Amino acid sequence: MAQQGDFPYPDIPDEVEEPEARMAYMLEHFWQDYSFADSTAMNREVGEQGMVDFLNLMQHADSVTAVQGASVLSDSLVSYPSAMSFFEGLMERYLGDSDSPLYSDEVYVCLLRALPETPQRVWLMEQLAKNRVGSRAADVLLAASDGKRTRLYNVKAEQTLLIFFDPDCRRCQRLDAQLEQEPLIVQNPRLKVVRKDVNDLNGEYYVPHTPALYLLDEKKRVVLKETNLQTLLQRLQEF
Repeated sequence: MAQQGDFPYPDIPDEVEEPEARMAYMLEHFWQDYSFADSTAMNREVGEQGMVDFLNLMQHADSVTAVQGASVLSDSLVSYPSAMSFFEGLMERYLGDSDSPLYSDEVYVCLLRALPETPQRVWLMEQLAKNRVGSRAADVLLAASDGKRTRLYNVKAEQTLLIFFDPDCRRCQRLDAQLEQEPLIVQNPRLKVVRKDVNDLNGEYYVPHTPALYLLDEKKRVVLKETNLQTLLQRLQEF
């Protein structure tokens, strides 16, 4: 039994034995004992605790089960505008920030589709659909260090690290300093690093935070999208 301050996780019946069935049961019943009407700080803290675990389950569920879980959460939220705003903020924080260990466009879109349609949600889904992993990245103009401009598709390399930056972004400056110290970056003959100023974008990419790192293959297909440095280095070690 959950103690005060703990999320009230559902108990899975013993007769539900198959892993897929247990996952489906958990997502379907995950929110049944949580009070969406309670807007106290304590209850919101409990809700955030539950949301983190719910999102983690969503990432490991098959697509049908994930859609069902998203639908149950949406149905629970529609009657409580305050809770809707709070939980939608959690989605953005945990699913929309590349520094989050739960970052996932797939889960984010699944949840947005389950929520009531609004212009903002439709717009966000359209943005998240851009340059998805496995698709060919949109071509953009790049500024080279010598002042000349070239297009992304003209960059010849087995791997391309595309960095979106803002000249005034201190995190971007720190990232540049880190990259200069990474042998997998500076001593990698298969990798070419290119940069794109977000102030020079025309809607080709959705970049809510800078810096944003994209790893592309030889055909400019997206291998990693808005990844972090640790994940990038791990992937480069695999090549």
